[in-house]
Amino acid sequence: MLPLEGVRVVDLTNFLPGPFCSMILSDFGAEVIKVERPPKGDPARYQGGMFTSAGRNKKSVALDLKSDEGKEALRKLVLNCDVLMEGFRPGVLDRLGFGWEAVRALNDRAVYCSISGFGQTGPNRDLAGHDVNYLSIAGALSISGDPDGPPVAGGGVQVADLTSAMYAAVSVLAAIINRGRTGKGAYLDVSMTDCVLAFMGPRILEYFDRGMPPKGTMMGRSGFGAYRTRDGKYVSVGCLELNFWQRLCDALGDPELGRDPKYLGWFDRMKYRAEINPRLDEKFLLRDRDEWMKILRKADVPVTPVNRIEELENDPQFVSRGMIKRVNGQPLVAFPVKFEGLELREPGPAPELGADNGGILGGPGL
Repeated sequence: MLPLEGVRVVDLTNFLPGPFCSMILSDFGAEVIKVERPPKGDPARYQGGMFTSAGRNKKSVALDLKSDEGKEALRKLVLNCDVLMEGFRPGVLDRLGFGWEAVRALNDRAVYCSISGFGQTGPNRDLAGHDVNYLSIAGALSISGDPDGPPVAGGGVQVADLTSAMYAAVSVLAAIINRGRTGKGAYLDVSMTDCVLAFMGPRILEYFDRGMPPKGTMMGRSGFGAYRTRDGKYVSVGCLELNFWQRLCDALGDPELGRDPKYLGWFDRMKYRAEINPRLDEKFLLRDRDEWMKILRKADVPVTPVNRIEELENDPQFVSRGMIKRVNGQPLVAFPVKFEGLELREPGPAPELGADNGGILGGPGL
């Protein structure tokens, strides 16, 4: 059996945070019924692959929750579900008759998970927002980008969306385990902003411990970052410790740089990055990326290629781990944890809008 086999999730969420959470639950074997609004459904269907990625192995039911028939259908789904997920602004489902108190009255074993930008309480609860807003208010944006430049919006992936999805999934699992002891469900108020702030915890303590902004410690390069090679590609090196820093300089043919007393400490190298980076940039431009990969790995320097999207599927590490599966010709990323003694569901296709109306709504009790 899959670990969550027999668990039914009714998912009212759109875009990425909620659907990514329910995707994780689906990977563990839960039956995820995605409730979408006709006629177009989840707007992520039109976001260039977002829906296909997070919608895998789910079922789709199209319901108009403003109609009496749609509400009655959802009410019956709630009676037969283990988890209800929603991602509306606070108060929307209360007005539709499916807030936490109403759902608990129908099914007190249901785990009710609300994912919103700022949470269900506080002065910002009703404000609109997106990933960049949650990153900025939580302080993450202030330490992003070049230390000598302005904050940079985004890091290539939707950090707030995905961190909240992971916290939501962990919390749903904890609530299901707790229900096994108490027989009762729980309400989960997941704030995307709070989840980013939780990821900020180590950087916050670093700041107060050292009494200086931590931005430069992660983005200043000086042997910790990306460097362009002769063929126009990039490698990233992670020389935080002194031994790695000195091995890097030796392998680049500049041993004096690695032993200069001025640069022996990590924070010193960040302080003098304007002196160090041009020397490293010049060295890396002497060879192609693959040449540097061989040289630096032989020298036991932490180095990886800066893969482009089209390179990921053929990277030997991901191939050996079976991380990217082709489904209907499209590459889907598999669940990232490998288990012994526990089975997971293989990535499958995302559903067409309303494809399961008949199968779900025509089932027992519905």
